[in-house]
Amino acid sequence: MPGVRVKPSMKSALLRSLCGVLLCLASPAWAQVGEVTGVVSEAKDARPLAGVKVHASSPALPTPRTMTTDERGQYRLASLPVGLYTLRFEKESFQPVTREGVRVEAGRTLSVAVALQALPVSHHPFASLTPFAPPLRLESDGVAWMAVPHAGDIRDRAPPWALPQVSLLATEGSGERRYVPGSKFLRDSDLRGHGVNPTIDTEEENASTYPLRVSAASYALTRGHLERDSLPAEEAVRVEDFVNSFSPREGGEDAGPFIVDVEGFPSPSRKGYHVVRVTLRTRAALSDVGVQLEFDRRAVARYRLVGYENPSATPPEPLGDDVTPDPVPLAAGASVTAIYEVKLIAPAIAFGVLRILYEEGENTMWRRAHKLLPSSVLRSSMARASPDTRLAYVAAAFAEKLRGSPWTRSLDWARLHALWQDLGEPLVSRPDVANLGALIKKAGSLDTRKERLGADGASLDPDLLPSSGR
Repeated sequence: MPGVRVKPSMKSALLRSLCGVLLCLASPAWAQVGEVTGVVSEAKDARPLAGVKVHASSPALPTPRTMTTDERGQYRLASLPVGLYTLRFEKESFQPVTREGVRVEAGRTLSVAVALQALPVSHHPFASLTPFAPPLRLESDGVAWMAVPHAGDIRDRAPPWALPQVSLLATEGSGERRYVPGSKFLRDSDLRGHGVNPTIDTEEENASTYPLRVSAASYALTRGHLERDSLPAEEAVRVEDFVNSFSPREGGEDAGPFIVDVEGFPSPSRKGYHVVRVTLRTRAALSDVGVQLEFDRRAVARYRLVGYENPSATPPEPLGDDVTPDPVPLAAGASVTAIYEVKLIAPAIAFGVLRILYEEGENTMWRRAHKLLPSSVLRSSMARASPDTRLAYVAAAFAEKLRGSPWTRSLDWARLHALWQDLGEPLVSRPDVANLGALIKKAGSLDTRKERLGADGASLDPDLLPSSGR
């Protein structure tokens, strides 16, 4: 009312009432968030670690949250919507740590302390002792001409290493199938079983060939099945298609008109073996290309080509006078990746050599290039390998799990998904890689197949060959 004066005590009461109303109005919004804090330290001496990237992801978050620890190793993730979170802690030269199922509750502060284990200093066990081999004669800078005309016997046009590999590990009448690495484009009707490639002793055969004809058809087919909540037929899974569905980075070393990128690390699923990624990229369009990887018997005891199983019911016809090889043209910038499992036995400056046979344009002569595979590309742990190499392995292991490969028996779905998570940012947020993680998780929830034991009912020794049988 005009002329009415409000006493100070009444003003205080009005202000308290107004604050109470505002607090009541704000409390529902305030109550829907919480926070996570903690300290990241080094496991060895509990020293606080600064500069550790802390990633928080959750279905409750529209986009993942990332921050870095301060000089005291402390972090604080504030105003997190209520829900279950996955926290990932990363720092160069340290083993990353993931914490799943972290529950953020309304109005509460959760403390999550983490200790990171330092990666060992790399003193590579396969240090240089003696050279792999003297330089190849008539070759300079990794490239040599093969001045042989097209006309005449096909065996005169290509060196012996260009012929397809036929592994005769089984004797006649043993019931084992001959394995011939090979591939072709997947057809919907091509659902015959071809088993998985065996592990080959280099004393039997130390050279491996694989075709450069790959596609993404098998991976697309698998994605469609899983999105409809069903596993694909094992026979429809092509490991090489899975691996080559993810484009590698631009990197590597020159070998003629090619860029060769090779890297490896100890296998997470086969004790005593290394996973080796071999990526071949062309700088120019080539009309015909073939590759062979030759392992040094002094450095490598056994190897297995992962994928590229022969889709033919019988071995291909041997090359003869009236038979021409299946040409594999490559467009400029095209790349093909293969994955090997390799058991190393002795130090060497290089553990193998990649040989490439190619024709360019209308040229009537074969050319060849080669690239030594130095042991220095073999990292001491998976964490030290590049994201591309780790991604290629995860894609290959995913395919092998789907097709029931005995070589991935020790790698369960949960661990495979954890390896995908260990790819880290920004890779796991890339749409195609994020989708791969979702497919791995879906496949794990759908897989009710029973474990397949070896023929003797025992667990499979890492060096034993699996049965071919389907």
